[in-house]
Amino acid sequence: MNTGSYTVKVTNASGCFANSTATSVTVNTRPAIILSAAPYTKLFPGLNTTLTTTVNPAGTYTYTWLKNGAVITGATTSSLPVSLDKLGIYSVTVTNNSVPPCSNTSAIVAIEDSVSTKLFIYPNPASGQFQVNYYTTAVSSHILSVYDSKGSRVFSKTYNLSIPYQQMDVDIRQHGKGVYQVVLHDKNGKKLAGRQVVIQ
Repeated sequence: MNTGSYTVKVTNASGCFANSTATSVTVNTRPAIILSAAPYTKLFPGLNTTLTTTVNPAGTYTYTWLKNGAVITGATTSSLPVSLDKLGIYSVTVTNNSVPPCSNTSAIVAIEDSVSTKLFIYPNPASGQFQVNYYTTAVSSHILSVYDSKGSRVFSKTYNLSIPYQQMDVDIRQHGKGVYQVVLHDKNGKKLAGRQVVIQ
């Protein structure tokens, strides 16, 4: 399986032989791929990471990224940014420009959620509109309430959460500037988490 110049010698039963003309054979090397994620493989709101390929030997390559086995449309460079809403199992197929082309597929890298008991609010400070995220895996109802500095409830809404860090949208622009307390309860009224948000 080596690149080189090859001939064949053919001998009949009488011992007569002839050598063929030489032909050149080029064996194209399949690219060797290392796929890594940095700086994280587990994400929560506010964290992003990047998948990066290292390919040997050096050369010109095309990249086909896959998430959970499906091709990611438009992802054709040697690196891929990943955010919390793109969790999954990633791999990349790298193809060189030889004739015929040779391809190889990397090992998989899993980008997962990171378990946290914190309540995430973004942006904070906010103009009055913001998003709240909380880690949950069970499909259930959660009650999100917002209180002003006097302790009066100015917002309350029930959200049906089904995935980790599912987004809960809040709009309290009509209540003006100030420091507000955001509190999340489960469907039975048990407090799960709380955090302040500054409206400016």
